[in-house]
Amino acid sequence: MSIQLHGLTRQQYQIADMIWSCESQEDVQRLINNLPAEYKKDAVVIHDLMIAAVMDQHMEITEDVRALIHSIASR
Repeated sequence: MSIQLHGLTRQQYQIADMIWSCESQEDVQRLINNLPAEYKKDAVVIHDLMIAAVMDQHMEITEDVRALIHSIASR
């Protein structure tokens, strides 16, 4: 499976790669907990975007869900 996230900074893409390489949700949480404070918010938002992208591939997304995803992405 692959997903695409657009509009991220180079640093955010690096965080996304680190999250993607995690083996489990526990690994993701451990990664986020161990990041420096200035990266944690981005990591949480990127993780949420990754989950939304995967869900988008498997379900029909309504306009209200698209609006929610957009609001998360624009944080």
